[in-house]
Amino acid sequence: MRTVSLSVLSALAVTLLAGGVLAVVAQDSKEPALPAPEVTSAVDGIFKAFQDHPLVGIGDYHGLAQEEDFYASLIRDKRFAREIGNVVVEFGDAAQQETVDRYVSGEYVPYEQLRKVWSDTVGFIPTVTALGYLNFYAQVRAVNLGLPLDQRIHVWLGDPPIDWSIIKTQSEFFPLLAQRNSYPAEIINSQLLGKNKKALVIYGTFHFYGATSLRALVEVCHPGAFILVTPYTGFDEKSCSDTFEKIIRNWPQPALATPVHGSWLEIQLRAGGCHSLPPSEFKLGPNASEEEKRNRENLEDQSSGVSANALLYLGPAAALTWSNSSPDIYMDLDFSKEIDRRNLIRFGQRPRSFADWEAHDSPSFVHSYGDAKQPSAQ
Repeated sequence: MRTVSLSVLSALAVTLLAGGVLAVVAQDSKEPALPAPEVTSAVDGIFKAFQDHPLVGIGDYHGLAQEEDFYASLIRDKRFAREIGNVVVEFGDAAQQETVDRYVSGEYVPYEQLRKVWSDTVGFIPTVTALGYLNFYAQVRAVNLGLPLDQRIHVWLGDPPIDWSIIKTQSEFFPLLAQRNSYPAEIINSQLLGKNKKALVIYGTFHFYGATSLRALVEVCHPGAFILVTPYTGFDEKSCSDTFEKIIRNWPQPALATPVHGSWLEIQLRAGGCHSLPPSEFKLGPNASEEEKRNRENLEDQSSGVSANALLYLGPAAALTWSNSSPDIYMDLDFSKEIDRRNLIRFGQRPRSFADWEAHDSPSFVHSYGDAKQPSAQ
């Protein structure tokens, strides 16, 4: 995909289908089948999750067009402003909080200033480019214009505040990189949970796992605050995606299924020989330790949704597409030059040619199997 995070890079049993309800048949016929998850329309499922948890975290598969469209559908639902009212996002620089507040409240903000909201982040490479994220801010603005001032949706920018004009070296940059979980956790603890407010939290999946993760830092003070939702993005192997999707063919689209752990979903998502992460990107050597193997399994579980509370189904894997990119990255030459400078600071070299970010055929598919041909720019 074209936009990724600096955090860890996106880091079968036999089945029977009867009347649209799946049950996993245990190898020993005397053992009971695993229960089916509860499946609802995705929007309704998210609001139901908020009944028992103040925070719903959605693992953002950076640049996935269908997921970005789903965020917009949640925001447009009248229940969101009335019952939730807050969104914490990874794809915004907290130094621009005042700017985004003005924009989503309906004020005029010059584009070059507004662009800093998503382009001045610490963690996206080369910067936030997916138009779906830009559309998210526009959707919040459109909804807010139809609401009283005291009922409007508030967007909290979670990426640590940075002033790129004064960042010249890695030693100046790295301390900010280290705050990518702690900064949004502080916002959530002090500004939201500390004031008995609810929030949708949109962050890359791997930000919700580990001892220093965003979720862990929040739940030190507020145990069990989160319910975590992970999108189904298919398997690296087409046959695995086809098998899984035959089983869930009667699900609504989009759908939310919960729980994952303890239901037949857990077995299906861990199907033998199937990988949610490309094996070539997380390859284990012949002398891999048991710890390395466990880490690889954990990454698979986190990526597939096994470790989540709920699975978000947005459609068949072969139909999933990347969001189109803002043309700024290759049409605004001064902007491109600045983004190039920032990535030289991050890596000491350009991570890739800007030609890789230029215009491409649409739609651009997430998976290259089936009839979907993935462009070389991906």
